[in-house]
Amino acid sequence: MSANGTHSMTGLGMISVYVRIALHVALAYAVRPRMFRYNPFAYLRFLWRALNLLLVFRHNRVMRVHNGVKLHLYLPAYPSDAFFYTLEHKLLRTPPGSSTIVLSMTKACSYHCPHCYQKNDSGADLTQAKLLDVARDLQEAGVAMFDIEGGEPFLRYERLLALVQALDERAEVWVNTTGAGAEPELFAQLCDAGLFGIMVSIHSPDSRRHDAFTGVPGSFDTACGVLRMCRDAGRVPVINCVMSEQEARAGELDRLMDLARELGCAYVQLIHPKPAGAWLGKCDGMQTDADLIQRLQEAHRLYNSSAKAGHPALSAQVFEERHDVLGCTAGAVDRFYINAKGEVQPCEFLNLSFGNLTDESLGDILARMRSYFAVPCSDWLCVTQAPAIDSLMKQHGLTQTPVPWRHTEELVESWDRGQPTPLYRRLGVYR
Repeated sequence: MSANGTHSMTGLGMISVYVRIALHVALAYAVRPRMFRYNPFAYLRFLWRALNLLLVFRHNRVMRVHNGVKLHLYLPAYPSDAFFYTLEHKLLRTPPGSSTIVLSMTKACSYHCPHCYQKNDSGADLTQAKLLDVARDLQEAGVAMFDIEGGEPFLRYERLLALVQALDERAEVWVNTTGAGAEPELFAQLCDAGLFGIMVSIHSPDSRRHDAFTGVPGSFDTACGVLRMCRDAGRVPVINCVMSEQEARAGELDRLMDLARELGCAYVQLIHPKPAGAWLGKCDGMQTDADLIQRLQEAHRLYNSSAKAGHPALSAQVFEERHDVLGCTAGAVDRFYINAKGEVQPCEFLNLSFGNLTDESLGDILARMRSYFAVPCSDWLCVTQAPAIDSLMKQHGLTQTPVPWRHTEELVESWDRGQPTPLYRRLGVYR
């Protein structure tokens, strides 16, 4: 158990949690017959879908956190309101609503990370009033998992606090941060406002390499300090890591997991390098080698097993995005991205805009984007479509991202997103 009370469950403990959730869901919705129009078949179909959805996370460890248990990093904790809100909007709507938003609230940042997917973004941040309206609209659209990021959110703290305060109990609220500017009194205010946890960027377990990557001396120590602060406050600390191919091959993931254990983290999210933003057009080092991907997928299984019960859980994107797990969830299948200027993108790693919120409503833009993601598929678009996005930008002489909708349309009209993801066929929520 970590200092913040977070600990994991495997084996019989994990099975008992799944059984308890299944029984709770069955009983909770049995007393809401109006929701199913008094149709027993609709009720049983919902329970079947819920079981299939939750079982896809069986390869992950169950993590006990301050307000319940988490089956997956991006599924709100059970038995929170956000958990049940997610089930309803994923399984009772056709098409289902997206449960996760990565919401950039400012482009302001003092770091110089070479991989930044916002590196070439431009334009003024949305006004605070517009940002808060967008957040409320997102909740009404079914979003329950809010990843609030910058730039660096703590550099515009009053705006960050107002945004967290604007969300109600249907939201599980995270802040993605480098740690810069995250003072203890500010963090305490966010906790009082409803903050669930933080995801802190650490891109190497070696302090010198991390500092060199960010271009800011001392950034490693800053990141570790904020993770400890989150742990001590009883919230959920997570490391976000874009690990280089060289370090991944050298076994540095094990060192990173040891560091995360020392810091009391609940999860490490391993993000494979993406040819997006400053790296758009980059081919080398993008971890496309099948043998390396298999090694990282095996690491995901290992660190979610009882053999590593003393470590945090590992959420490796190369495992989560497998054809037989979740596939690609971009485009509001499960997640999408809104940049600081209000551009709505399929995900933060796809530099394509489907419209800007200063010009159109969220509902209209989402409907447009969903029409191009009508069936969830399995290709990692951040990898397969990056050359086409780079070519499109060069064709039109674009130097700023994301690609505006008038040019995005040229690409998405004919793009190939791979084979349909089997999970959604089993769920039967897409027609």
